[in-house]
Amino acid sequence: MVVESMSWYKTELPPGKVDQLDTDIDALWEGTGDIGFGPRFLGEIRKGQWHCELGGPKHSYKSFVYSEVVENPDDVVDGKVEIIGPELNDLAPETSLPFVQHLKLWGPLLNEDHTEFAARSIATGWIQTEGCGWIGSPDTVWLRISKAVAPRLSFRKICQIIRANAMTECPLVEKVEIKLIIGSPEVGGIQKIEELIEELKPKWDALQAKHGAVADEDVELFYGCTLCKMIAPNHACLITPAVVPYCGVLSFYTCKAIYDTDPFGYVFSCPKGEVLDPIAGRYSGVDEVAWEKSDHKVKRFNLHSAIKYPTTNCGCFEAAVFYIPQVDGLGVAARRNASTNTPIGMSFSKIAGIMSGGVQNHGFKGISYRSVKSPKFVIGDGGWDRIVWMQKDMKTELADAIPEEVYDKIATEDDCIDPGELEIFLREKRHPITRRFWKDEHPVPLKVPLPGREWPQEENSIPNS
Repeated sequence: MVVESMSWYKTELPPGKVDQLDTDIDALWEGTGDIGFGPRFLGEIRKGQWHCELGGPKHSYKSFVYSEVVENPDDVVDGKVEIIGPELNDLAPETSLPFVQHLKLWGPLLNEDHTEFAARSIATGWIQTEGCGWIGSPDTVWLRISKAVAPRLSFRKICQIIRANAMTECPLVEKVEIKLIIGSPEVGGIQKIEELIEELKPKWDALQAKHGAVADEDVELFYGCTLCKMIAPNHACLITPAVVPYCGVLSFYTCKAIYDTDPFGYVFSCPKGEVLDPIAGRYSGVDEVAWEKSDHKVKRFNLHSAIKYPTTNCGCFEAAVFYIPQVDGLGVAARRNASTNTPIGMSFSKIAGIMSGGVQNHGFKGISYRSVKSPKFVIGDGGWDRIVWMQKDMKTELADAIPEEVYDKIATEDDCIDPGELEIFLREKRHPITRRFWKDEHPVPLKVPLPGREWPQEENSIPNS
């Protein structure tokens, strides 16, 4: 059935194809039996394997999966799915397009603070569907659908699976309406998708700002997630108001909502315990949990350090912080620019390869884009006074999060990549690192232990931190 699109947006869109799913709770998964679903289908869809790609680097990550909690139940038509643009079977193999997926959610006990909880179930709906792969957070998303599953799948069926999973994983959700806009040329391409994102993203950003106002000191319980232990068995993911997990999908409020709803699920609570180092972010309760959740591999976590006793890394981090010994500083690189070289002689792809898998790798820390916006971003290492190099695109996108007094002093690949040239750049720019961490205006590299090893006792503190 073809009808005119509902006026969800100021942006004008062409008509879409509308389907009405069966809203009987017993029919949630009806008709999806030929598509596998569950944790065992978690995986990546690699080059040569994918039939369709949505979002990702080919479109400068200009795509968005937006979950909106509404107050009025009359504002949601439960089970309604509208596809604007081509269906999956209309696409030639290896078609790559930008997209927006907008979900309206309602439940009598559902409120705005549950938004990311619900959004997590939307993401896992994609992630755990056979032949589908998801990388990134909702506003930097990169999806792929495999050639093997494409003949059995459709965008309509994916929307049904996502709705079913949302109502299964997040029982607070009782109504779901979905609009999926595929940015093909006839829909308006990337320009139309960008217009939609400009309308939707401020709402998402406002919610992040509200939740970001809560500090670690304001709460007694932290949380953690075990979902990535499927791919990194010794990984221990800890989440606090100031620490967003590397995937960028969860947050402190999300974890609180998940744990309150299902205390025996993949999210666990973590008492803070005694504050052992308020700057580095070390707590006795976190150390105890890290030891247990890492299968007795990691004894100590500094939540706000990339250099000494950082948290373990899984494999789905959006970006990475890495130590540059020649200048005693930190660099930042993102997955979306995976091939760009860095001052340590490796691209993000190679950096990710050596730091993944749940090992405590001193000098390397997985982060999300949201991590950079935290007021405690690597504060245990000196914060922004220690950041000396960033990929240009990432630096530009996150300009609002970088202190104005240091912004122009952080080098990018356009300025230099060679460590010797980086040292000259930092000295000429009078970067804070030259005064705060260098000795007599010369960097003194730290002797970083091998992964899993302990630091010498005399080097257990960061100078001038």
